Amino acid sequence: MTTRKITTMALITGIVLGAAATEGFNVYRQSHDSQIFQERLRCKAVADAYVKENSSDTEGITEWVSLIPGQVDYSPARNSCVAGVETTHVVRGSRPMRPISEATVEDLLSGETLFSAKCPGDCVGVEVMFVKRAFDYVMNNASEPIELEKEMATYLESKSPPKSAPPSGH
Repeated sequence: MTTRKITTMALITGIVLGAAATEGFNVYRQSHDSQIFQERLRCKAVADAYVKENSSDTEGITEWVSLIPGQVDYSPARNSCVAGVETTHVVRGSRPMRPISEATVEDLLSGETLFSAKCPGDCVGVEVMFVKRAFDYVMNNASEPIELEKEMATYLESKSPPKSAPPSGH
């Protein structure tokens, strides 16, 4: 065989093997993408059920549970469904009526609270600054966002009104 024939055979073999490897990778990726899509659909259904099960209106206390938009997904790192959740508690008949809100990141399958922020009134600022980052963190990590919890506690402390000094003994 001449060098030209050997080179041609090697080139054809390389092209065939490359095409087969590319096709195999595409089949794997489509299968994986389909699996992730199915998990996301399941997580959406689990999240809707979570809202229904955890909202209540009993004995003078109303508790509204809602999902934070864009924060329900399947976490491959946790192999679970994760959601950003806002819960508002209102005690009826209290004057003035002061709702207490809590923004959390929940593992919907295990029931574990991965991140929690209690807010006097509205949690919008905390959601934007911390809950979204906590959600992103747990989507990619199996651990809880401990450093983010500390950062949020410091932030909330700085926003709370200063405590008055104890009366002097005069």
